[in-house]
Amino acid sequence: MRRLLLLPALMPTGCKTGSVEGLSLGSYERGLWFDDNVKERHATGFGMKLDIVAEQMIRPVSKFREASNNPWKGDEPCFVIRSPMIGPYISLAVGDIGLYFGFKTFQVENRHRSLDRYGRWMHENEFPEPNDVNVYLQPSASIRRTRWR
Repeated sequence: MRRLLLLPALMPTGCKTGSVEGLSLGSYERGLWFDDNVKERHATGFGMKLDIVAEQMIRPVSKFREASNNPWKGDEPCFVIRSPMIGPYISLAVGDIGLYFGFKTFQVENRHRSLDRYGRWMHENEFPEPNDVNVYLQPSASIRRTRWR
């Protein structure tokens, strides 16, 4: 019953667009595992991150027939999915191997307005003011071999 009561608290109504709200279990930091900072890395340790996030999801979908098509690098997407979303982000790591799945965040800065980046598919109101940053969700999953940037 307590879990059901938590959902209304996470609803994105009233959230500022471009600002992800949510609940984090563990040591929160933006990104993958709890210790992706090299100075704090636990080389043989275990890391887990579980977030429940709520905000606007934006996901450009690559053109299927073009293998090299990458909307994140300025290519035209087939279409863009935009929707309010509440969902999990789970990231696990053991030693140098990790995986994540769910709704991860991506940052949008003023420099991303160019046609070489997100300018072809993001709406003007989705970009931040100069010297500001907006954060949105996107569905994603990956297996990684390293735990640092």
